[in-house]
Amino acid sequence: MKNVKLVVYTVLYIFTAGIVLSSIMLKPHPFDNPALHVMRMVIVFFSSVLLAKYTIYMILAPFFGILAKRDKKIVDHFVKDYRPLVSVLVPAKDEAVGLLSTVKTLLASTYKHLELVVVNDGSTDNSDAMMRRFIMQYDKEMMDVPEDQRISIIYYYQQNSGKGGALNTAIQLSHGDILVSIDADCIVSEGAIGAFVEAFRDPRVMASVGNVRIGNTKSLVGTTQALEYSMGFFMKKSDSILNTIYIIGGAAGAFRREVFNKLRGYNCKNITEDIELSVRIQAQGWKITYCPDALIYTEGASTIKGLMKQRLRWKQGRFQTFWEHRKLFFSLDPRHNKLLCWFILPLAIFSELQLGLEPLFLIALYCVSFISGDFSAFLSGVAVVFLMFIVQARDAKDDQSKGYIWLAPVGWLLFYLCTIVEVYALSKSIWMMMRRKEATWQRWQRNGAIDQ
Repeated sequence: MKNVKLVVYTVLYIFTAGIVLSSIMLKPHPFDNPALHVMRMVIVFFSSVLLAKYTIYMILAPFFGILAKRDKKIVDHFVKDYRPLVSVLVPAKDEAVGLLSTVKTLLASTYKHLELVVVNDGSTDNSDAMMRRFIMQYDKEMMDVPEDQRISIIYYYQQNSGKGGALNTAIQLSHGDILVSIDADCIVSEGAIGAFVEAFRDPRVMASVGNVRIGNTKSLVGTTQALEYSMGFFMKKSDSILNTIYIIGGAAGAFRREVFNKLRGYNCKNITEDIELSVRIQAQGWKITYCPDALIYTEGASTIKGLMKQRLRWKQGRFQTFWEHRKLFFSLDPRHNKLLCWFILPLAIFSELQLGLEPLFLIALYCVSFISGDFSAFLSGVAVVFLMFIVQARDAKDDQSKGYIWLAPVGWLLFYLCTIVEVYALSKSIWMMMRRKEATWQRWQRNGAIDQ
């Protein structure tokens, strides 16, 4: 019944998307002149391409659950008693505020065949002493618990080598068949690790990405990121169906050990080591899936400045990754996913071009609307975003995303904040690359992943 409702909402979305295109393309404007007409055609071209992608994704997403149930039945028939050792890798650099909370939520996991590998990457705060005290106390409390029923903690302090270096150290110290990367500012739901294990029951799956949510949502910046994440991870359902996931975030990524045995680990020279590894996995032709039940809350940027620094690093790191793996674009290699190589990756570049022109498009849209008195294109766009929010909120498994359904009418307005941040990140990233400068790891005042 839930899937039927999602399909109905999706049909409404498609209908509204059609209105958007017709209102922009077909309706004549009395103030049209050659320059405005060209501008309108350019806007139609960019909006048509991206709207087509979103429409296809909205159509596919409701079928994710149906296909997942089918695959589970097939796997259950062949795979019995799958209970691998899972190593959770937690890199930490000056994370005294959230590190213990992350560790405690992992220890509360319902899946107990587990070990934690915490690598302190040259922290200068008190996190090292704090972790050592915690482990001593934990070992005392676990003395009478049988070894096969307790979760072991491996802790290692090293000189600073960056997040990729800390993760590579954690991989070397780990023993699990499944390796899960978790950021040190996360709150992990008790069923997340077990959900990842279920995903790897399918022997075709080599990596999986969890369902990340923003925990600090009391501010406007936090709420906007929460809406952005909800929408983004809803779309991952379609990417999972198509096997076109190329970003496995460090906050919630899971891998078979074979991935690191063959690919050797994270690339420490790339400022977004998680994206680079994800694309490398795709280059091998391996299957990456989305695991919506692996719910993990992370601490998002709490200020506009912090958000801009974060997105600058993400943007520059993605460009760096695309350049390193440029042979994937339009690849004819039989290992490579043709949808990814011929459509998804080129569309990612196309989206950046559209983003660069977005301020000009918005100014043109508002000017034409006010001069002509015709707001149909603007209102249709608002309706599309509204329905997209409704669909993903109805599909959401977490209370946070469901609770934000009341923001659907103003979702388009909140996304303007994202546009401003992304335009800044794009322009500065291009400027820095031209000057051969590299973005650094973002730092902001940590307050904890969950609002108190």
